[in-house]
Amino acid sequence: MADARMMLPAQLHNRNYTLIYAPTQLQRLGMMPDFEHRWQHAHTQILAIAEQCHKLAVNGLTVYRSSANANGFEVHQNVNVANLESLMASAPMPEKVAFAPVLETVFERYFTDKAIDLLPANGEIVLILIDNEPIDRLAIAKQIVAASQKLDHNDELGIGWIQVGDDYITKGFLVTLDNNLREAGAKFDIVDHKTIQQIATSDLATFLIGVLTD
Repeated sequence: MADARMMLPAQLHNRNYTLIYAPTQLQRLGMMPDFEHRWQHAHTQILAIAEQCHKLAVNGLTVYRSSANANGFEVHQNVNVANLESLMASAPMPEKVAFAPVLETVFERYFTDKAIDLLPANGEIVLILIDNEPIDRLAIAKQIVAASQKLDHNDELGIGWIQVGDDYITKGFLVTLDNNLREAGAKFDIVDHKTIQQIATSDLATFLIGVLTD
């Protein structure tokens, strides 16, 4: 049987892959009864996403996991599925999360590696697992717009936001971010978003290509 990696689009190969894992304690009035179990329901799909990205990643999967501090993320290099499952099981769940600091770190590493020819030829895809509205919406948009202005091609860096659960405020943030980047001054629209359920009912490759091209 042919290696499944060889059947994926060439754009997905020869890249770095980064996963940002950010569960929170979000509770909101009016949510469906199953909402509190959103991360348990998404567990298998998250591991499947990580496994595929790990297979594609030139330098292994890099994972940033939220810490007890709302502004803090711990970085873990060359993570496989077993490692990720352990990281997920022990992940703190702060009430809120700020993403601008970790995005700044990711972008700084990206452009530093690019400048010294350490970056794979096709660039990088960053996937962000999110269940709650960030506390720094404007700073996130500014970070992404600034990063886009340094890019040479529209498909070298893609940011995929994956919503876990169905919080409507979080969805509103993601839709606004996805639709308004160019108006905010981005050189390229490097953002796409989907719910984890949408990815589960289609396929990961389609989502990853959408991250680069939508």
